[in-house]
Amino acid sequence: MRALLALGACALVLAGCGGAEDATQRFARRATQSYLAGNPAYDLGRIHCTGNPRPWLVERQAMESICAVRRSGGGCDWYHVDLVPTGTRVTARVQLRAENAGCTVS
Repeated sequence: MRALLALGACALVLAGCGGAEDATQRFARRATQSYLAGNPAYDLGRIHCTGNPRPWLVERQAMESICAVRRSGGGCDWYHVDLVPTGTRVTARVQLRAENAGCTVS
């Protein structure tokens, strides 16, 4: 579990270095915002998600994403977003992965 959390943290840092949000990040962020809509425990304007991996400068389509969501009282929670192909569409399953994950989201 710790290895998964460390991997997620590294991915979030690398995603932040990439500049603009890619389509996968945007889809995961919007799915997480929808999932948490109306929950006063979160600042839904402060969500950052991992995007598509770019090994050796070749982008690949991710089928999951980790999103850091800022808590209203400070700190953040991590959510796991599965991207599920359904026919010609993609749907998202959002699940809490780590509560009070010890990170900050600016």
